[in-house]
Amino acid sequence: MKDFKINFIKITPYIFVTLIAICSFKILMTLHLPNVDTLTNSAISVIDGRPQWKAFQNRLLGPYSIYGISNIIGVSFRTAWFIYNAITLQIFCVLIFWILRNEGFSLKDAFTYLVVLLFAFLTLQNPWLYAWDNLDLIIFTCFTYGIIKSYSFSFFLVIFFIGVLNRESALFISVYLMLNAFKFSKGGLPIKLTNYKSLISGLVMLVCGIIYTQFIRNLFFLSNTEGKPDLDHELIGNHIYFLGNLENIFFTNFTNHHFLITILIFSLFAYFIRNFRSMYDREIKLLIMSLFIFVNILIFGVFNETRMHFILLPFFLFLWICLNDKILNKQQTKKLTKL
Repeated sequence: MKDFKINFIKITPYIFVTLIAICSFKILMTLHLPNVDTLTNSAISVIDGRPQWKAFQNRLLGPYSIYGISNIIGVSFRTAWFIYNAITLQIFCVLIFWILRNEGFSLKDAFTYLVVLLFAFLTLQNPWLYAWDNLDLIIFTCFTYGIIKSYSFSFFLVIFFIGVLNRESALFISVYLMLNAFKFSKGGLPIKLTNYKSLISGLVMLVCGIIYTQFIRNLFFLSNTEGKPDLDHELIGNHIYFLGNLENIFFTNFTNHHFLITILIFSLFAYFIRNFRSMYDREIKLLIMSLFIFVNILIFGVFNETRMHFILLPFFLFLWICLNDKILNKQQTKKLTKL
């Protein structure tokens, strides 16, 4: 015990990260306080097998985490919902800060990126904050960082199994594994199929993930909150709102508060696509996956339900860093230079 020492120099930045997370949590809860009962009911209804939509029934990890906190600590489900959101937001903040510091960013830059990302997260809030949203953000932060660092198949397999318990968005991980079977040169061309194992593994995971999602929904779903079956989500598991999204983007959003968010998202994609020729393999895959997710939102989601864009935030962050700071991809650049 005499040799035990606390390194305050390393701990102090994370104390400030915690303070930032607390401030963000305070703002987040202030935004959602009027709808707390509705939001907690949306979580507990998944446990009861009577969610608003059948498409929610497979999203088990968040609601059951809240349920576990409630039982372990001995508090109400409502109180556990607050604790759960505080914990997940703290984990997200520490994760982002750790990644940036681990990649050589200064304290100033790491804090700047963290604050900007949290600002974007809070700006994208809408009346709904589901139990799986914050977990999705954490999972996709790990996912995008894994892409940039070219982590092994086992890494993506682990986050896929965790993610599929949280939400079917984890299927994007299996899509990436199929994409990762190909090697992109700088600027996108030429493209070579170099990893058959990744292609086959991704395809198997995609099929298994879809089967699991449908199986869990049918196993646990009793009825919607009104006691009726959910026939709209029997086949594809979600609604198709593509024409409605086009109407919102090109007409409705110019007369409401979604205007700035619409402009920002399209501007970021335009910037990244414009710089496509300067991207290497991993950045190209980040861009392709972000576009794939965005198109998925346009077809199956509701564009103005801005919480759906949460998972795009880590993609935007790492793409921006790769194009401007060149820290995350410096090792890749050195390897190509040697070749």
